[in-house]
Amino acid sequence: MAEGSPILTYVPWKPFGRKIGPASSHTFHPEQAMEEDLEKTQILNRSQETPLTEPSEAAAAKTARLPRIDSGAFKIEREKPEDEFRFGQSKILQKLAANGPLSEILERLVLLIEAQSPGMLCSVLLLSEDGDHVRHGAAPSLPPEYVQAIDGSAIGPKHGSCGTAIYRGERVVVTDILNDPLWEDYKDLAVANGLRACWSTPILSGRGKVLGSFAMYYREPRTPTGEEAGLTEVATRIAGLAIERHAAKEILSRTQAELAQASYAASKGKAAASSVDEINQQLEAILDNAKKCLELLDEDKPDIASFRGPLTNIAKSGQQALNVIARIRSS
Repeated sequence: MAEGSPILTYVPWKPFGRKIGPASSHTFHPEQAMEEDLEKTQILNRSQETPLTEPSEAAAAKTARLPRIDSGAFKIEREKPEDEFRFGQSKILQKLAANGPLSEILERLVLLIEAQSPGMLCSVLLLSEDGDHVRHGAAPSLPPEYVQAIDGSAIGPKHGSCGTAIYRGERVVVTDILNDPLWEDYKDLAVANGLRACWSTPILSGRGKVLGSFAMYYREPRTPTGEEAGLTEVATRIAGLAIERHAAKEILSRTQAELAQASYAASKGKAAASSVDEINQQLEAILDNAKKCLELLDEDKPDIASFRGPLTNIAKSGQQALNVIARIRSS
């Protein structure tokens, strides 16, 4: 027998599943039956044969080079950027809830959006208190010379993409800065800094008031593909929350300063007894409303609109207290 040949064994043939008929009158020949069973057994063994030798090294190497396809890995890789984007938003919102600086929050937001689209340069501009100019918010990837030149510029119907978007209160898309009339007074500045396209969207408060703008810049003429809409929505929503919260803190801070001034005047005893009582009433009202504002700030998701009532009362009481002090000083 050749080395490595499979060992054939004799297995008696048993008619599984076959119907056995009535006894036959033919004579039974054991030798013939054994030969038939042996032939069937050999056929069965050959059909079940498997090579017993190990594969050659060349065959093993070919198998090792074959790609291993794992559909689950592709799914994880595809979902990873989306998970990172959601995680980035969560970290920014946590910073916002912790009363982080507005400039830091806006810069993190801009960098997060830029990371989703290579080649995109983003910025946030804030509407000034006079409502007629833009102030720098965040633009970590734009040239500093350009940022400085734009800071403080006026808004209007032909003031680039951002100044026009804030003025109109609607999105402005400029696909080629060099050939768009909205950039007539700014195109030299933009081209000198390598900027050729700019799409700007107003940042709105919860009540629809324009707070500033979020812009996407590119270094070549470019038309929106539609994929940027989701990024813009995230950016303007988070920026709006951050700007509104910062504004509420600023109002509260100014009110507290007025309260300190009123308290100092009262402590000097310049007011008559009746006037002191009047001032004390106003100060108590201011303190009560200030505490309400602080409680609202401590909430996980404060409703900016809920600040309006307490802050209005603070301003009213503070003004009344100042009027009493002014009356005392003039007497």
